Amino acid sequence: MSLRIPLLLLSLLTLVLPWAGCEYARQMEAVLRKGQEDSLLTTARILATVIASDPALLEQSFPATQEPGIGASKLFAAQLLTEPLLDGFPDEWPQPARTLPAADPSTDNLRLGIYGSAIYAFLHVPDKRVVYEVPRDDEQPVSAAVDRVLLISRDLTGIERAWSISAVAPGPAIVRIAAPSTPWSASTKLEDGIRGKWRAMDGGFDIELRIPQRLLGNDIAIVALDDTAEPSPAMQLHALHTASEVLRAKLQNYVPEGVRISVVDPEGWLLARSGSLVRSAQYSSSLNDDDFPNFYRWLLARDEQTPTAYGLPYGMWGAPVDAARAGKSTAIWFGPSGGEPATVRAAAPILRDTQKLGAIAVEQAGDQLDRERDAALAGLLQFALLSTFLAVVLTLAFAAWLSRRIRRLSIAATTALSPEGRIEQRLPETGARDELGDLARSFASLLHRINEYAAYLQTLGSKLSHEFRTPLAIVSSSLDNLSAQQEPGAANNAMQKQFIDRARDGTTRLQAILSAMTEATRVEQSIEQSEQVDFDLGDLVRSAATAYQQTFTTHRIDMQVPTAPCPMRGAPELIAQLLDKLVDNAVDFCPQQGQILIELSAEPKLYRLSVSNEGPLLPPEAETKIFDMLVSNRPASGAKPHLGLGLYIVQLIARFHRGEVSARNLPDATGVAFDVRLMR
Repeated sequence: MSLRIPLLLLSLLTLVLPWAGCEYARQMEAVLRKGQEDSLLTTARILATVIASDPALLEQSFPATQEPGIGASKLFAAQLLTEPLLDGFPDEWPQPARTLPAADPSTDNLRLGIYGSAIYAFLHVPDKRVVYEVPRDDEQPVSAAVDRVLLISRDLTGIERAWSISAVAPGPAIVRIAAPSTPWSASTKLEDGIRGKWRAMDGGFDIELRIPQRLLGNDIAIVALDDTAEPSPAMQLHALHTASEVLRAKLQNYVPEGVRISVVDPEGWLLARSGSLVRSAQYSSSLNDDDFPNFYRWLLARDEQTPTAYGLPYGMWGAPVDAARAGKSTAIWFGPSGGEPATVRAAAPILRDTQKLGAIAVEQAGDQLDRERDAALAGLLQFALLSTFLAVVLTLAFAAWLSRRIRRLSIAATTALSPEGRIEQRLPETGARDELGDLARSFASLLHRINEYAAYLQTLGSKLSHEFRTPLAIVSSSLDNLSAQQEPGAANNAMQKQFIDRARDGTTRLQAILSAMTEATRVEQSIEQSEQVDFDLGDLVRSAATAYQQTFTTHRIDMQVPTAPCPMRGAPELIAQLLDKLVDNAVDFCPQQGQILIELSAEPKLYRLSVSNEGPLLPPEAETKIFDMLVSNRPASGAKPHLGLGLYIVQLIARFHRGEVSARNLPDATGVAFDVRLMR
């Protein structure tokens, strides 16, 4: 597999960064949302306590004829933000976002609102044939055979008032005072305080009225009478329920920037609303919705509820207001909808002792939090994606560069040995200061040593030829002389004996050469089969040094061995062989009466065995190569053959005992020392 693939996969791990960032953003958002919910719930509970402590604020909510929470039918006049224009058109009248809980089927087409000190009414009357009244003097009664609208009011004392609204044609409405006992009968006197507009339309007519609030009592009825309808002996009056301007003004004192507060009665009718979710310019964020693609919001998508179509401005029905009207405080996040941003709504019940007076809802836009979250996420994702892109590009570039270097080194190592057997030691990357440079230098060192061995093997024939030439010449000449000696006699016998001895000596030298060539193999086999035992290294060295003193009397052999025990685990016969090789090597290079010193010292984790001798120094390059196989630093002349196996055997024994051997020239340049470090 190419090196680029794992490096590419490794670089793609940087994609963990955006995932971790998203998880962190989710956790932080959850904490911030919980804090915002708790803050709004606390505000709602405090305001609910303030409102419940002032009975005058809710006195309009519960007429004297009703008790709060019973659910009696009533007509509700919502708070109008602007004064309607009396033109008979419903354009200015807010459409409820859901079907309102009607007090009576006859009021389904009736809308009521309050603005200032007046009650406004808009009524749609379906009628296939609209009959207008005939113009007449104001003092003359109106015929009952016309289409008209009756308005009846009753105050707390039970006094009722009635008005009849009709028209002679589409346009201004005619309002007359009627008898409360028989409001469907003819009316005579005009009412100046009530004004209206009559507008004809296909299948009926619309009528829009402005009624001074001082004329109306607590219970009212607004019904349409057809010209063919039979008079009704009684009419059902409904409690008039209006939004509270006093309560709205009270809430205005508690509304902070960017917060909207609403108060509803136990049935959900909106009594007052103050504040706005839109923050002023100095509080607005500089971040726009267009700054964040939907991709970011999709990453952090939450299961937010769809905003409830409460039925504003008439009432609020749905979560969490319904739960608050039932006595439970909750907070819910809603997604953006209907032109409003994402919103958190907290609702708390208004309680006076155990009596439920209604609920208060506190709303705050959550888009600022979403925008800050989106901004943080956008920055994180952009940084992470850019980092990933750069990591992939740089990784691929590094992989290509590294692959090129490895390929060059591989080609050089493959072609290092030519078909003619020549070794090319020059390799690329040997000057690099990284792991690949170390590998190249190791290959170069290996090729250099192989080249040295090859050179040695190339000269081995001449060395063996030189070593074999002398003993063969001796044997050959001795045999020739023996064949030339034909005459018997004592002198001839002496000559024959001399030639035979010379032939035996040559044969012995040939045997020694063959034995030296196979000695390394025997030593390796014996090392592998050696059994390790516990022994005292000091006693072994002391005993061997004493034997050397008695054997090599032409040299001064001294020893320095600790008197304390030197326990060690190993093969004592191999250690003795190692010491024999070192002492034999020292004797060969030490001049007559020269000193050979055998030292043994104990260190915390190892023993140091040193054999030093006076004599010639080692060449600088021989200190590391002298322990290689078939490497000898002895002169070519001499009767005893040396093929460079003694110190190689010393190195094998030292490594078997988890140690190492080294050679060095003595500091005073008087000789050479061989140091062996053996693990305890």
